Amino acid sequence: MIISKINKIVRLIEIFDKMSDDLKFGRLSNIDKDVILNLHKYKNKENFIVNIKDIKFVQIDGKLIKKSTLYKSLRNLCDKKIITHHGS
Repeated sequence: MIISKINKIVRLIEIFDKMSDDLKFGRLSNIDKDVILNLHKYKNKENFIVNIKDIKFVQIDGKLIKKSTLYKSLRNLCDKKIITHHGS
C-alpha cells in the first residue's frame, strides 16, 4: 500500500519536472509554488492582473511568507518569465 503511494508521488514529481522542462523554466522551489498558487487564487479573472499589496501570501501549511522571501520568489518567477512585473 505505501509503495503504491510512493510510486504515485514519484510519478507526479516526474510529470511536473517534465512539464517544467518543456516550458523551459526548470524546477521551482516550494516557496515559488506557493507564491504562484497565491497569485493564481487572487488574479483578476479578465486580465490576470494581481496587485500583490492586496494579498496575504501564505504557504501551503498556512504560515505567512516573509516579505523578503516573497520578493526573492517574485524576482525569481520574473527571471524565469513565469510572471511579469508592471508598475512600481
